[in-house]
Amino acid sequence: MSNIVVYVDSRESRSGEEVVKWLKRFGCVVVEKNLEIGDYQVSKDVIIERKKAMDFINSIIDGRLFEQCKKLVNYCKNPYVIVEGNLWYCVRKRNIHHHSVIGALTTITGLGINILHTPDEEGTAYAIYSLAKHEIEHGKGIKSISVRKSISIRELQIQFVSSLPGIGKKRAIRILKTFNTPLEAINNFNQWRKADIPENVIALIRKVLTTKFTESEQIKQEILIDELLRQYSSESNENKEDNESHGILKFI
Repeated sequence: MSNIVVYVDSRESRSGEEVVKWLKRFGCVVVEKNLEIGDYQVSKDVIIERKKAMDFINSIIDGRLFEQCKKLVNYCKNPYVIVEGNLWYCVRKRNIHHHSVIGALTTITGLGINILHTPDEEGTAYAIYSLAKHEIEHGKGIKSISVRKSISIRELQIQFVSSLPGIGKKRAIRILKTFNTPLEAINNFNQWRKADIPENVIALIRKVLTTKFTESEQIKQEILIDELLRQYSSESNENKEDNESHGILKFI
C-alpha cells in the first residue's frame, strides 16, 4: 500500500474528479474529508487551493482570492495556490487588464503563498503528488491509513478454530465440516477423532480448554503448552506440516 496520503475536500472531490483519478494513478491514497480551508492537504504544513484559470480571474474580480489566501496563510505554514490552465488566454477572454492579474499574483506571493501553474488536471495531480512525496520524505506527510480488508464469516471461523494449538488450517476445516459450527465443535472437542484429529492433540486441546485461567506469574502455562506440543508433534507428520503452514498460537 502507498504511504502517500492526500486529503481532498468533499466538495473538491466532485469538481476535481479528474485530479483525484490522476492522484490515484500516481499511487496516492486519496481520502475525502471536510477541510476547513483549501482543496487538498498533504501534511500539517502544506494545504493547496486549486483554481482553474478562469475561476482564478473571477476570484480576483470579486475579491474571493485575497480572503482565501489570508485564511490559508493563517491556517498553515506552507500554503499553495495552483492555477490550472492557460491563465493569459483567460485574461484576454475575460477582458481584464493583465496588469491587474500580475498585481494580484504579486500581492498573494507577498502574503507568503506559493503559486504553481499547471496545464491541466493531470499536471495539477502531479504537482500535488510531488508536494506530498516531498513531505513524506521529510517526515511531515500524512500517516498511512490502514484499510481493513473485509473477511468472511467462513474465514473467521477457520481462523478461530485453527488458532488452537496443534490445529492448523486443514484440521480446522475438517473439524468445521464435521461439527458445522465453531461452537458445536468446541462443545464436542472430545469427539474430534471423528474429524481425524489424533488423540494426543485432543488431549492437548482438553488441557487448554479445561485449565482454570490464572493471572498469577507463578504458573507458566506457556511452558506447559510448549512442552506438550514438543511431546505431541513428533507423533503426527500431518500436524507438523499444518503447523508449519499456519503457525501455532501460544497461550500465556
